[in-house]
Parts: sequence; structure tokens; C-alpha cells
Amino acid sequence: FDWILSFGWESLPDHEKQRRKDETYPIKTPTFAGGLFSISKEYFEYIGTYDEEMEIWGGENIEMSFRVWQCGGQLEIMPCSVVGHVFRSKSPHTFPKGTQVIARNQVRLAEVWMDEYKEIFYRRNTDAAKIVKQKSFGDLSKRFEIKHRLQCKNFTWYLNTIYPEAYVPDLNPVISGYIKSVGQPLCLDVGENNQGGKPLILYTCHGLGGNQYFEYSAQHEIRHNIQRELCLHAAQGLVQLRACAYKGHRTVASGEQIWEIQKDQLLYNPFFKMCLSANGEHPSLVSCNPSDPLQKWIFSQN
Repeated sequence: FDWILSFGWESLPDHEKQRRKDETYPIKTPTFAGGLFSISKEYFEYIGTYDEEMEIWGGENIEMSFRVWQCGGQLEIMPCSVVGHVFRSKSPHTFPKGTQVIARNQVRLAEVWMDEYKEIFYRRNTDAAKIVKQKSFGDLSKRFEIKHRLQCKNFTWYLNTIYPEAYVPDLNPVISGYIKSVGQPLCLDVGENNQGGKPLILYTCHGLGGNQYFEYSAQHEIRHNIQRELCLHAAQGLVQLRACAYKGHRTVASGEQIWEIQKDQLLYNPFFKMCLSANGEHPSLVSCNPSDPLQKWIFSQN
């Protein structure tokens, strides 16, 4: 899973490759896709079935994944299994409240199972943050009763034991939100479908997070870490979004990805000894000039 609580497939970590005896051996997985799992009826009822106050669709597979592992079970992928899943041409569900339905479901699972790590998700999903503020996620007492009855472990245990490969963003980043140019009414934006390797753009500030969400980390990176861990990467000319060099686990941030927020509002890259500029369609590195408003930036909360 990622920190917007979406399921995704990843390559096998080395420790799991070493554990398996051959290619037919079950694969332990931190989460599962909701449309292709089987579970015994007896265990399904013991573990707490589905959260009956979740609505329509979305989030239930992540909720059950966390619950099964934290409450003493395990999830396995069976490589030799065959599952038929007929995909419809369009969704059979209607969402009268739009994506807020999914966000509400995700808030319910975050509140019960993620402990303090839920804040990482809320910073990335403005709909979820509003639902939490309004306390409109419904009654969770039955879900907490299950957690207490089964004496379930906490989310720190889950991350350390079940998904140690996961990069955990700063629980309390130095700053988070959008980065606005002082010289013109535009914000740093990753652009459409930028999964790394492309320059950033400047776009009208909307305060909705998403493509304009950044965190200034304890490693002095400017991270766009919604689905993938991507960092502002300095280069001669246009600044790009690239995979972050620092991934925890005894790694270090590269010089191109270290930024200093200076008192005069400059974003300074010490590796190139240059500053970020909003002059042009794409942000770029230029020689630092504290009197140039296009080189001044403001971090603002969403």
C-alpha cells in the first residue's frame, strides 16, 4: 500500500525470496486486492467480517489487511491459484458524494488501525482531513471492540514486522503543504502523470494537495510523496522530480535533492550553489539573487 491507502503490486523483497522454497511457495503480503481473495467463513466472522458502516466501495481491502495481520492472522498470495475477475465496462456503483465516500471509508480504517501514522494519510487527502475535522466518519465503537477482543498489535509493529521495506514519511515534517511563488500567483506543481524524470511546472494555486503537495523533510529534501517517494532534484537548467535517494535503512540524500530554506525565502541547493526560480514555464536553477521576487517561495499549509 502507499500513504494515500491505495493497493499496488510490488516486486518481492530479498528476505521473502530467500524464505520461499520454490516458485509455487506462498508469498506473504502486507495487503491484498479486494477482488481476488478467499477466506474461511468461520475465520471471517472471528476476525470481525467487514466494517458494516463503510459505504458502497473502497478501502475495505486495506482495512482487512491491517486487521488480519495486527490481530494474529496472515495474508498469502498463492502463485498457482487462478482467479476469474470479470471487469465491467463501467462501475456498477454510483457515488452520490463523489470521492468523499472512499475518503470516509479510509478515515474509518485509519482511525482504528493506524494509530499516529494516520496523520501521514490525512496530510495527503484533504477530503479525509475535512471528514476528521467534522467528525463525520460515524461510530467506531464496534471496530475498537474487535481490536480489544482480539488483543491486536499496533501499527508500529505492523510496519516493523510485516512491511519493513516501506518508507515511512516524517510523522511531523518540518513543513508541509503547497509552495507558492512570491513573484507571481503560481505554485510548484508536479504536472500530469509525473512519476519521475520530468520537470515540474508552475500552476494556479488550488490548496487541494495532490499535485501541489510537498513536504520539507528532516533530511532537507522537498518530497512529493503521495503514491511514490519523489523528490525535487536539482539539475543545470530545469529542476526535475526524481525518485528520492534517501529511502531510510542506511541510505543518504543526494546533493541534488538537498535544499535549504533561507531566511530571505530563497530555496537554495548547496550542491550547485544555485537557487530555485519561477521565471519561465518550468522551475529552474539560477544564480541566487535575494532581490529577485521570482526566487522567493512560501510554504503554506493546505
